[in-house]
Amino acid sequence: MNFFEQELRRIVIACDGITDPTFAGRACYADHGGDNRVKLQFVTLGTHEHYAGLKATVLNRLDGEVDSLLFRFADTWGRKPVPNNPNFRDGVIPYIWTYNKTEWYAYRPTDEDIKQLASEVGAYLDVFTERSRVPEKARAPDSVIKTIREAKRNPAPRKDTPARNKPGPDL
Repeated sequence: MNFFEQELRRIVIACDGITDPTFAGRACYADHGGDNRVKLQFVTLGTHEHYAGLKATVLNRLDGEVDSLLFRFADTWGRKPVPNNPNFRDGVIPYIWTYNKTEWYAYRPTDEDIKQLASEVGAYLDVFTERSRVPEKARAPDSVIKTIREAKRNPAPRKDTPARNKPGPDL
């Protein structure tokens, strides 16, 4: 297991909405219901071998990429203290780097940090969750426009009109 897979596993375990993960190189692919899949991968932001974010991509098996979002470690975690290192009195923004070996530079995210990142990724993926997978109580009420459109498509029989085939009183 390489370093990227190890760290991706930490995130996937903490993230709701990701099932059946498959790890390939520096990426993780997982099922997200229906024809949707999720791809997670650490990405560089312009500096070689300096992985400063996690990119989440929603893929549709038939239509390709649906959407993607970059979670920058600086935005998610901010500056983290490194008390045992006098070179970083102001802390450091976490990132993964490769120099002879791959590892977190100066600060390794804690389990709480990973849960925070996984929560943000999970909230993003919830946008692409199929409505049938959402419990009934959690579903938003139908909009007024949707209700009107459905009523026009499937009109209900009127109750105030008498049936035409029934014999009426003799006149």
